[in-house]
Amino acid sequence: MGLTWLKLVIIIFMLAILFSLFRGLFFLSKGDPESSKQLLKSLQWRIALSSLLFIGIMLLHYFDIINLRSQILPN
Repeated sequence: MGLTWLKLVIIIFMLAILFSLFRGLFFLSKGDPESSKQLLKSLQWRIALSSLLFIGIMLLHYFDIINLRSQILPN
């Protein structure tokens, strides 16, 4: 029960990354000069959110809050 808030935060981050991805796709399909600025901003958000999520998961593993080895590899 203690890690359910963590799972919720990870899911929210993943949904935000997907939202940014599809927002970038929308601006890519428009094709005007103003859309390219929005496309770049969407790409920056996606990279920042993905990096934050990755660094956060690595820090959680480092401080033994989550154990990636036991969750991925069977005994």
